[in-house]
Amino acid sequence: MPQASCGQAVTHLLDSDTQLLGADSGALTCFTTAVQRCMTASIGVTAMGVDAGTSYVFTVVPGGEPCQITELMQGYGWSGGYQSGPITSVSCRLTAVTGRGVDLNCGGQGVLIPSAVTAS
Repeated sequence: MPQASCGQAVTHLLDSDTQLLGADSGALTCFTTAVQRCMTASIGVTAMGVDAGTSYVFTVVPGGEPCQITELMQGYGWSGGYQSGPITSVSCRLTAVTGRGVDLNCGGQGVLIPSAVTAS
């Protein structure tokens, strides 16, 4: 997976009501600003479970109208050793940028990248 230019965030579940457990300093503001201005930037989000999870990188691709965002996704797990699956890519449609965060529709699924850490 590529390195995310804005940094990383962590959650247990990435969906239309994402609750972030933590994020790198400035990562959420960086990504939200990039989406608002349609500037090249990316954020990594890890949806972690006990011994498996999914890594995501959301990348803003400038120049489109409306602004385009791509989601890369890779599952990982532990089964006698670290294993990672193939990287898949889907296009996202920007649905809104609000005080709540960036709302996307990626491959038919609602995704919220919150504007702040929302869970403890």
